[in-house]
Amino acid sequence: MADLVSSLPITPQHRAAWLMLPGDEEDEDTHTRCFLNIAEKKVYKIKNAFEPFPDAWCVGSSHGWLILLDEKANPHLFNPFSNATIQLPSFPAHLKPAVPEAYFIECWRKHFIVKAVLLSDDDNKSAAVVVIYGTPSRLAFCKDVDNTWSDFGGTGTRGEEYSDIIFYNNQLYALTDFGSVQVWDFRSPSPKEIMNLRPSGRSTVNVDMENFPRDKFSNLFYLVESSGDLLLVNRVFGNFVNSEGVAIDEAGLLDTEDTHPLVCPYRTKQFHVYKLDSISNTWEKVESLPDRAMFLGGNHSVSLSTSDLHEGCESNTIYFTDDNWDQMNEDYLYGGHDLGQFNLASGNLQTGVQFCYLYSERMDPPPFWIIPPQNN
Repeated sequence: MADLVSSLPITPQHRAAWLMLPGDEEDEDTHTRCFLNIAEKKVYKIKNAFEPFPDAWCVGSSHGWLILLDEKANPHLFNPFSNATIQLPSFPAHLKPAVPEAYFIECWRKHFIVKAVLLSDDDNKSAAVVVIYGTPSRLAFCKDVDNTWSDFGGTGTRGEEYSDIIFYNNQLYALTDFGSVQVWDFRSPSPKEIMNLRPSGRSTVNVDMENFPRDKFSNLFYLVESSGDLLLVNRVFGNFVNSEGVAIDEAGLLDTEDTHPLVCPYRTKQFHVYKLDSISNTWEKVESLPDRAMFLGGNHSVSLSTSDLHEGCESNTIYFTDDNWDQMNEDYLYGGHDLGQFNLASGNLQTGVQFCYLYSERMDPPPFWIIPPQNN
């Protein structure tokens, strides 16, 4: 890694996808971060990247900003390229679980907040942070004109868990595990639900899952805007895999000796992509996304033009990081290793990247994409 590492530029000179990683095993402090520039295939290390936030936990990444929770679970916006910091209001009591404070801090940081995104309208005149939090999951927001966090009206009453949230067409789109997409308007003082799309075509998703039995495989779903279209991405992963990457059931995991305890037992195996047809209100299968690269994980899901990313990023490719929080937090030995790239046209899946051997145990904190905006 030594010949790959250099000092991190203060501001990227062109749009790039950066993968934020913990410091390597030689780093003893919690301030160090490594940044892999995918296009350059080059790793940058900066030792004081997180000096203002020792032991911070990242819960989101949007528009070049990280949404962090500090050691007391207070939220902040932080730009590691410029060191700019914005402190957000502390979470009020009505959003917190009724548990002891010490337990709350640890669980809120690593369990209760599933994802956070920064929303900004096209004119950059207003901004808000929205989080998926709690069990069962709910939505809460904080606008730049407010000084507090508020629940979305009516959320959490339908028994629907939230899978992902994105800002699309100046509105918040929230995907539920029932397959519906709630659309919220942010122009009013409080978010107002203006649509609840329940697209047909879920049968297509079910057909795609016929070769992935539920006793061995699970899903993560994402919403992604790509060239003006709204996409649903189905990420399929084996709950437990052996040393050859073959998905086995949990009983088989206990019976075999060929699993590697220091490499994640779960592993991504397949992606399927669907496009929303707003006229017929259906999810249509997408076989190819030419000139696009998609970046999925705990970040605000993004699809970018590979021509904007210069050389180094492959088109028609999904780059993914490990955001399987439930399994990642079950054991201190592993987590963070399920990352790689998937070519949508060929079906070619490459897991891991060139630097993964540096992290023989749990990658803590987990990797996060950070993508500066076009004009950064």
